[in-house]
Amino acid sequence: MLKQVSFIYIFLLITYLGATAQIATTTPALIPLECKLPATIIDGDTMPLITIRPVMVISERHFADINEAMKYYILRRDVKVAYPYAVMAEATFKQCEATMQTMTSESEKKKYLKEMEKIMMAQYKEELKNMTVNQGRILIKLINRQTGTTSYEMVKELRGSLSAFMWQTVARIFGNNLKDTYDPETEDKEIENIIGLIETGAI
Repeated sequence: MLKQVSFIYIFLLITYLGATAQIATTTPALIPLECKLPATIIDGDTMPLITIRPVMVISERHFADINEAMKYYILRRDVKVAYPYAVMAEATFKQCEATMQTMTSESEKKKYLKEMEKIMMAQYKEELKNMTVNQGRILIKLINRQTGTTSYEMVKELRGSLSAFMWQTVARIFGNNLKDTYDPETEDKEIENIIGLIETGAI
């Protein structure tokens, strides 16, 4: 009798586990979802229009020697340091321009610029002081890339010709030039490639 009860218990347990496993592994029915897309007609056929995000194809990098490799990785490090500040400079410059367009008084504009300068200096002065000369040179170029204007023109517009001349003199002392422009096709092609890697999250 005991053996019979044990057998029935084991049979019910196996049956239950089998049923549970069957329920868990059953593939749910696919529910068709309606999806509306813009479309165009090509040769009589209606074709959906889908915007695909840009894809960057990166080939494996090969270096001729250790010096070339070191030069590249130092440049990559310096671009990673300078690029966020160039993006910040672009946003700040646009903000200043938009705010100043709402002001009619020159004294009000000057007061606003002085306040902005204080804020920026307090927030970024120490970080920028720690930049290397090469990082500063790259930053000047990247400001031109982001804003479409040189650092010299930016200072001249926001602070006046005398301030621009003074800052240009200081930049020259440290081996930089506020009038440097960005050339992504030739001189700065390597920097442009590195920025692409940064923006896609590859580095």
